[in-house]
Amino acid sequence: MSNTGKKIRIAFILWSLEGMGGSEHVVFDIVRKLDKDLFDVLVIGLREGLIRNLYEKIGVKVEVISKTRKYDFKFVQRIRNVLIKENIHLVNTHHFEPLLYGFLATRMTKIRLIHTEHSVWQYLELGFLKKKLSDFLLWNTDEIVAISKQLFQYYRDNPFVSISKTHLIVNGIDLSRYKCEDNTQLKKKLGFKKKDILIGMNANLRPEKNHKVLISAFSKLSETLKDAHLVLVGLDCMGGELHRFAAQIKGSDCIHFLGYRKDVTDLLNIFDVFCLSSLNEGLPLVILEAMACGVPVVGSDVMGINEVITDNENGLLFPYDDEKILAEKIKLILKDDSLRSQLSKAGLAYVKEKFCLDDKVIEYTDLYKKVFSTIQNKKTDDHR
Repeated sequence: MSNTGKKIRIAFILWSLEGMGGSEHVVFDIVRKLDKDLFDVLVIGLREGLIRNLYEKIGVKVEVISKTRKYDFKFVQRIRNVLIKENIHLVNTHHFEPLLYGFLATRMTKIRLIHTEHSVWQYLELGFLKKKLSDFLLWNTDEIVAISKQLFQYYRDNPFVSISKTHLIVNGIDLSRYKCEDNTQLKKKLGFKKKDILIGMNANLRPEKNHKVLISAFSKLSETLKDAHLVLVGLDCMGGELHRFAAQIKGSDCIHFLGYRKDVTDLLNIFDVFCLSSLNEGLPLVILEAMACGVPVVGSDVMGINEVITDNENGLLFPYDDEKILAEKIKLILKDDSLRSQLSKAGLAYVKEKFCLDDKVIEYTDLYKKVFSTIQNKKTDDHR
């Protein structure tokens, strides 16, 4: 990492480098887009993983600092030592665990702490003591970023969060990467026929993503849509549970688990419908990416998803636990060419207007510069 005094040295602390989930994707996009003439970046992962390589390929330094046991009293000190060694000015944490350790590591230093939160539901699922601890941490954090309007409103109503230091910077996507393109060759390469109908979902296989309701809905669809296939993309974090569940239902031979894929953009362009069946979300990038590729979307009517999908305008919503209605919504899109075209066009226009990644990086850059200026001003005052 460069030690030039002209640059702002910023460290991002992530709970894991194991997979490219929504928040990890957000951080990666910010890091790769930040002005290298203005920033030096360090990424600290609390767990080792494959996405370390992605950062290193774009020239970003990565440190993995993990606990050696449950009660590792030197863990925070190791984080602090790295921050001081690298002469870090700002730390940007994401999610509760990195916030806790980032807060402790920056105490009694001149390092400023910025926290980005990605969902309300993760806070609500904390136990009583952890909620109180979270309130304390947020009260003492220099600046806070909410990635959705719903989360921003929640902070406005929280007496432990100062609205003057809370910023709304919604997630953005790189519109140059996501385009409406024919991808017949990839469809053929994956073993599908031209006439096959592909219903896709891109999300790591976790309980909160609620894949079972989509699998059950697809089972109903397969009774009448003989050329339909369900394509599930994402790391298996459930030990094969979903594979076993899918194997027992009607239409199981048309359910395909592709695992982790790097070619998500290409895959989106072979889907006829994109579905996200989550029980909860922050602000789902995968829906925005599907919209940017002109793919009509169906999502569960839950916080996060219902912020980006307006029912019957730029997508369709369904009750998160109702497989019958989900099947009907998917079938409606597949059978109604006019509706499919309307949703596709509206989704694409919505993303272009509201979620351009370059605009969001400018907002983060302005925030980082603002916080850094407080450090410079304090230095000036201290020398007077």
